[in-house]
Amino acid sequence: MPDLMMLSSLRAAIFFSRSTDLGGPGEEDPELSYINSHYAKAVQNAGGIPVALPYGFEAAAIAHDIIDRIDGLLLTGGGDVSEEGFGGNNYAKGCVARISFMSADRDVFEWAAVRAAWDTNLPCLGICRGMQVMNVSFGGTLVRDISETRPDSTIDHMQPKPWNVPVHNVHIEAASWLAQILGGLDFEVNSIHHQAIAEPAPAARIVAWAPDGTPEGIEFDEKPFFMGVQWHPEQMGTMPQLFEAFVDACR
Repeated sequence: MPDLMMLSSLRAAIFFSRSTDLGGPGEEDPELSYINSHYAKAVQNAGGIPVALPYGFEAAAIAHDIIDRIDGLLLTGGGDVSEEGFGGNNYAKGCVARISFMSADRDVFEWAAVRAAWDTNLPCLGICRGMQVMNVSFGGTLVRDISETRPDSTIDHMQPKPWNVPVHNVHIEAASWLAQILGGLDFEVNSIHHQAIAEPAPAARIVAWAPDGTPEGIEFDEKPFFMGVQWHPEQMGTMPQLFEAFVDACR
């Protein structure tokens, strides 16, 4: 457990998400707003104070006010990015695979929140969908399904439970924050996604890859701490230093 004196130096490390425990195709329930507890535990164990934000109730209109009151933004995993969200140019041309679990309210709020975080140099960490949100928020694109661009891949990017079990390797660029934070270049990670970055945003840099070439890490060099990973370190519990670096940046 984190030291109470350490906790008192932060107002909050903020994140928001619907649960990633979703059973089949369809839209997310618009009446529900909740998080997977692994995110909260990872932030708290790193010395932060986790606070979950609902993203309905026209929250996008006050995104800058919210950002002004917090110390960091953690964008979590969840459903697919909708076609209409984030400016409406989210997917690479020629991709036609089915997408599911969309939430227009979430897209609108996260777009406003991540851009407000950018404007104020607020530390931002994206996980899985969160990394994809960071990319499309600033002009990058996604593939609707990895099979459309990597049909011969032997990696199961949408692994079954248990989700804390690594299923493939990632290689990290040596000259990256991520490599410095994790203290190495090659790691075994889990994988719970079917979409991926197609083209990085102009301000972004891909810094980690799966063996089949799927982007697994992204950084925005213009900002002090603005980065994302495609795997779920909060589920594995083996990379506390990533959350510690995030909370240190918040502090």
